[in-house]
Amino acid sequence: MNKAEKAFLVILKDAIHSDFEPSELPSHDWASIFDVARKQNLFPFIYDAATNYPSFTDFDSSNPQYFASATATMTMQMQKTENFIELYQAFLSAGLVPITMKGIICRNLYGDRADFRPSGDEDILIEKKDYEKAVEILESCGYRSNEQPDKALKAVQEVTFHSPKMNGEPILTVELHLNPFGTNNSSRERMNGWFRNVFQSNETVLIQDTPVRTMTPTDHFLFLVLHAFKHFTSGGLGVRIMLDVLLFDEKYGDRIDWEYVNKALDESGASGFMADLLSIGNEYLGFQLARNTEPVSPHELLDDMFRAGTFGNTTATDCTAGRIVSDTIQKDRRSTNKFTSYMRLLFPSWKTWISWKPYLSDKPWLLPVEWIKRVIRYLRGETSTSNLNEIDESYGKAVDRLELLKKYGIV
Repeated sequence: MNKAEKAFLVILKDAIHSDFEPSELPSHDWASIFDVARKQNLFPFIYDAATNYPSFTDFDSSNPQYFASATATMTMQMQKTENFIELYQAFLSAGLVPITMKGIICRNLYGDRADFRPSGDEDILIEKKDYEKAVEILESCGYRSNEQPDKALKAVQEVTFHSPKMNGEPILTVELHLNPFGTNNSSRERMNGWFRNVFQSNETVLIQDTPVRTMTPTDHFLFLVLHAFKHFTSGGLGVRIMLDVLLFDEKYGDRIDWEYVNKALDESGASGFMADLLSIGNEYLGFQLARNTEPVSPHELLDDMFRAGTFGNTTATDCTAGRIVSDTIQKDRRSTNKFTSYMRLLFPSWKTWISWKPYLSDKPWLLPVEWIKRVIRYLRGETSTSNLNEIDESYGKAVDRLELLKKYGIV
């Protein structure tokens, strides 16, 4: 970790445990600290906490753009929250009560600063039999999707809908899930198996006077950990995802069925990963959470989190590296080579294609058309990585991540 990252963690620790006496910071380079906060998608939260440090006063007065940016991000998140509550009320009025995951449920853990923790979208889970009705409700509220799911919905993880636009951009994006983790590899399918009963066993939380249906603490905690693990095993995950897990554990730990959770984590290969999240939280963020497994490599994991940003997709080369890692795991290999990686990037597997374009499962004869279109996009430089130097950089990042994953027994 560099000094800015260490200072970021100190500020985050102070902010989480409110009514704090500001700690001594290892760095007062506020611009660099905020660069870290932006990459971790916690900028408004860190900006708000920064106002408690004397050294921040002079920086803030001479750099008003940071206040403006933090205020704009928080205001936009407040609008997103209001839009989601309005949409959820429309679902309730129509007699459909979807299960809400992550997003607004996690923001609720931050108390009065809920909207200081931004969300890229909101995730709701429905049963396949309710899909048409859910789409009808979304469209009646002005939400639209450009995606084409397969008619049988057998290959669909989620369908993305966007709200009406303001200043050219949708205010809110909603992911309508048919399953929590997708079906593009056997690991994801096994993860889905732990959530088969969530429609029979769930509960309601009150958010802005609206009853919002969500999973039980046991199921939602397990979902958050496996969601973090899913990102870790591809492009990586950032500090915000870890913080959601830790805050959820702190608030609901006495209601979580730990025997069930630990069994699921053992079978998913995520036990060491979870132990390291708890170790990082206890050492750097002031948590006092119990763990039943020895940590594997928490400091290396933390360095990887700072590199990855929120979802390991900060740059195009990060995204491509994540695809190389995911493909290597999917093929159950311990390593990869450049030529094979390049070919799989250019010609992805059938399962990868239908996870991108689910309608292909109904129309497999269109796959050659998609191959040709992809090659043309690459030749035109329109893909996320458009030249060999970028692919080489992606390959190097993927090799480094695979070495870390080996320590967890994932590859």
